[in-house]
Amino acid sequence: MRTVVFLLAFASALFFVSMAAPILVGFAHDETEEVLRLSVLASTGAFVSILTMIASLGSRHVVTPNRLILSMVFVWAALSLLGTLPFVLAEDTPFERALFESVSGLTTTGASTFTAREAMPRSIIFWRLQLEWIGGFLTLASLFLVLSPLAIGGLPKRAMAPEWNIETGGERDAGAQHLRRYLPLLAYYVAASVIAFFLFIASGTDSLGAAHLTMTSLSTGGFNPYDTELEAHHGVPTLAIMATVLTISATSLFWQRYDLSNPFRVIWRNREAWWVMFLVAVMTILYLVAFLEIGAVTGRGDAVPVLVESFFAAASIVATSGHEPRPGVIALLPEIFVFAIAFIGAAVFSTSSGLKIHRLGAMLVQSFRELNLLIYPSSVIPTRIARADYDERSIVESWPVMVLLLAVVAFAMFTLAGGQGNFEASMLAAMALLVNAGPLYDAYIPVAATPDLWPEYRDFGSLERLIGCVVMLLGRLEFVAVFAILNLRYWLSR
Repeated sequence: MRTVVFLLAFASALFFVSMAAPILVGFAHDETEEVLRLSVLASTGAFVSILTMIASLGSRHVVTPNRLILSMVFVWAALSLLGTLPFVLAEDTPFERALFESVSGLTTTGASTFTAREAMPRSIIFWRLQLEWIGGFLTLASLFLVLSPLAIGGLPKRAMAPEWNIETGGERDAGAQHLRRYLPLLAYYVAASVIAFFLFIASGTDSLGAAHLTMTSLSTGGFNPYDTELEAHHGVPTLAIMATVLTISATSLFWQRYDLSNPFRVIWRNREAWWVMFLVAVMTILYLVAFLEIGAVTGRGDAVPVLVESFFAAASIVATSGHEPRPGVIALLPEIFVFAIAFIGAAVFSTSSGLKIHRLGAMLVQSFRELNLLIYPSSVIPTRIARADYDERSIVESWPVMVLLLAVVAFAMFTLAGGQGNFEASMLAAMALLVNAGPLYDAYIPVAATPDLWPEYRDFGSLERLIGCVVMLLGRLEFVAVFAILNLRYWLSR
């Protein structure tokens, strides 16, 4: 357990150190009380975490698959609890609401119980958005450093940077050396954030607004820091840039190791990324058609804003973000279609959630093979679809993930149906929380709906919020990894 404790202390130390950003924001807005409370919390938490790391530096650590999975799940659970502290201490938020906000932020779900957000302290709003940014990095770290090296749940083993490779043969490894695998990925993530930040600045957004949009778009999150729609605060160029960042974040173009001598060849071979962009393009066209049907384009001046809104909604759905430029845009298409696209999600090595296009391809390959074997029982059928190759392991392991996804949807749907709202509301809420696209549920709330018919997230009861936290975490983590640590046979043999 020393390795697990060490990695947990390292993640907690970075977590508390990152509170310096909301502290500076609060200082700039003269939020004296919030700054004081956050400063005490950050300094105390960082001191305890760093002290724990130093205490275990002299020990020898063994990196094994079980410890990697255990560390990943414990880090997500621990940071979800630690993320509640700023809300509880600085904003006097009830614990179960603070936990819902923290889990929603780290899982980049975007579901929120906050009201009158523009009247809240800017430091707290910044922290809520920063949780999504941290959750995006945790997602990438989990994929590159745990799930893909261990080939869990049908994930492909892609060629990665040498510093991201992990040897899991039980060889002893000093704790400080193990951290070298995390820091390069964090550096690349910060560099991408800086680029996105300056792009938003160039589009005419102020610095604080650019930071907000950078954190939520790069992580494919869905939290809106405003009481009104994004379109009321940002112009068409800013929304176009945000949609572009969401699209790139939904692919695996940036997050993989590429041969920079010929990047176009590598990008061309990345079929999954092309399918993501194709899906965004198709969704954009469908929204354009929906706008034309309602007569939204009456002149030449309406064409560009409508095109940007269509592109924005399409990228938001495919990236499992749920953002919409203004209310009513996403709901132009039927919810059964929109939620089906969000359920599939985007590329494997991205900050998006959902089943992922790679697994969908593996399942289609298996389906086509079985159908062909019914006609030609002795035939040899290649494991290939749309010029993408799949190995037997990816095909076999993709189906359990699909089954577990549907099982969790059924569990969440029937448990949420015991509270407020009708069955349709419970079903859409369960789907939105599972695919970490919380705002999609808000997008389909009927006009003038009452809380007992179709409640918003702030109308959920305590039990419903706790169930929502579990569903959001399961949606973000790989189900096979979560159920692996629940294996009683493994723990009884320790």
